[in-house]
Amino acid sequence: MEKIKPPKLNPGDEIRIIAPASAPDIKQLSEGLGRLKKMGFKVSVGKNIKKLVQRNDLAAPAKERSEEIMAAFKDSSVKAIFCARGGYGSIHILPMLDYDLIRDNPKIFMGYSDITALHLAINKFSNLVTFHGPMVASDVGEFSKPTFKYFLDILSGKSTDIGMINKDRLIKYIIPGKAEGLSMGTNLSVAASLFGTSYLPDTDGRIFFIEDTNITSGDIDRYFYTMKLANLNKFSGYVFGDFKAIMDKDEPTPSVEDVVQKFMNETNKPSLYGAPFGHGEEQLLIPLNSRIEISDDDPYISLKEDIVS
Repeated sequence: MEKIKPPKLNPGDEIRIIAPASAPDIKQLSEGLGRLKKMGFKVSVGKNIKKLVQRNDLAAPAKERSEEIMAAFKDSSVKAIFCARGGYGSIHILPMLDYDLIRDNPKIFMGYSDITALHLAINKFSNLVTFHGPMVASDVGEFSKPTFKYFLDILSGKSTDIGMINKDRLIKYIIPGKAEGLSMGTNLSVAASLFGTSYLPDTDGRIFFIEDTNITSGDIDRYFYTMKLANLNKFSGYVFGDFKAIMDKDEPTPSVEDVVQKFMNETNKPSLYGAPFGHGEEQLLIPLNSRIEISDDDPYISLKEDIVS
């Protein structure tokens, strides 16, 4: 299947905000919408946000959430789709999406955390390049940082520099070397929930970008060894981001970094630790399903192809 690259984002384009998982905080969402509008974009919201059809912690029932995302892809006036927040529930709508329609109507699609389930499924069945990046209600501050211009330059095709925003941030090389492959990621827990399903892309030769939050080092160890037992550990390289708010345990447990180090020593594939993406204070824009090279020398992460058309 031919890889699909979304059209670039231009000034004044319409960005549709959707909530495919948990319900966003309306105050924070309003602030995020305002900041996008100040940048000159036309901003619209999906029907579930507009109607506030929240069910428990979810933005809406699964059917309505799937309809919201499909309506955004169908609408020819919409040039980019930004998710309001993650949370949980994206996995519910995977069987309800029309991946052929998504492939035939490519758009920039951005989010992270629980949105990882949608990235993986769309990358596999639509072969569309999607983007790990800030969410409108969860990462309001990102949309006012000077670095957001860096994101826009990439989405508009003006730049292919996806390396470190903070050039002073130190990166640890767990296993030195270079590796190239299609990018995949990023939330480890969500990716693990798709192990053994038809929604996980082929891992052979890919670069796995990994982050997570609110889990123990034991959980991470379990996910790694599930990959190993399921014969999914065919990646050519790994990039580890932020692991935030790991829950304390009463009994002694190894650190996350120790668990990662042990697993990387066994796989012996080029791997970087401490990149600024995930649930931390800094955020990379990571094109997913795109050809990327990682290296133990500057630039640590580089894009090897155009990712917008």
